Amino acid sequence: MKQDIRNLFNEEDDLKTLPEKHRIEFRERLKKQSQPKRGPYAWLSAAAILIIALTIGFNVMQKEVKPELNQVSPIIAQVEAVEAAYLKDIETEWQSFIAIADDAVLVERFRKKLKDLDTDYKAISVQFKEDSNNILVIEALVENLQTRLQILKDIQKHINILHQNNEQNESTI
Repeated sequence: MKQDIRNLFNEEDDLKTLPEKHRIEFRERLKKQSQPKRGPYAWLSAAAILIIALTIGFNVMQKEVKPELNQVSPIIAQVEAVEAAYLKDIETEWQSFIAIADDAVLVERFRKKLKDLDTDYKAISVQFKEDSNNILVIEALVENLQTRLQILKDIQKHINILHQNNEQNESTI
């Protein structure tokens, strides 16, 4: 049973030769199979393409006509509302802090913190626009806004300290 493979191919009596017309017959069969068959229903493919194109066009037109189909999802609307409220409060507190603060170093320190948080928030917002259903992105947005709120609380403490210092200075004078 065990034989050397090289010896098997050396014996010529086992090798069979192909008929002379084998290549010609093979090419003819290949040509017949590769040619598209046109039957009595060949026009159906063109009609199907036309129907699909009209359906897509109709759906696109309906979306443009009916604005309620293009409405923002409730999650996005809620996040935008929370964002707007936080940003309004941030701006209000910031303006009141700048109006009271005399320490330029303190103002710059908080300005830098808020600017860094704003840059991070913009990057997270891009991710949120790409995938608004990702809970991790939503949590990151909320955490960023909460951090800003904490900074606002710190600013408020500093404003109160400044007020107390001003009151003490006025009462001693």
